[in-house]
Amino acid sequence: MQRIVGGQILKLQPARRWRSALATAREVFFPETVVTTLPSGFRIATEDTKIPTATIGVWIDAGSRYENPKNNGTAHFLEHMAFKGTSRRSRNALELEVEDIGAHLNAYTSREQTVYYAKSVDILSDILLNSNLNSRDIEAERSVILREMQEVEQNFQ
Repeated sequence: MQRIVGGQILKLQPARRWRSALATAREVFFPETVVTTLPSGFRIATEDTKIPTATIGVWIDAGSRYENPKNNGTAHFLEHMAFKGTSRRSRNALELEVEDIGAHLNAYTSREQTVYYAKSVDILSDILLNSNLNSRDIEAERSVILREMQEVEQNFQ
């Protein structure tokens, strides 16, 4: 299909091509949220973002909306207490374990919900972007690489 606009002939693309591109953009930028309800009534929402990291969160219907003068501020207080340790882990042990796996923990309280989430860190990107390059290690690896080069040359003789 063609249309004349401002004295120029423009070719119009079929709408189905645009719909296809729009669908792809939606999949990439706005992944479908799938909600699964367990027999216990617990709901799990998942999204496949095609990104090699994961964020896990728990949204609890607890916030100032559900509070009264007797328990005002309880959700916010419990959010602040959440990372002080557990019956199985001291505060320090919890912090070290989270650090050891390269994770990030946080929480917040809104009017309607208290949210706790853990975001994993892409260790590979850390290695690629933040490697320590000290001169001693560089020299040690230089000799290893030179030795590997000699081995390859000997194999071709």
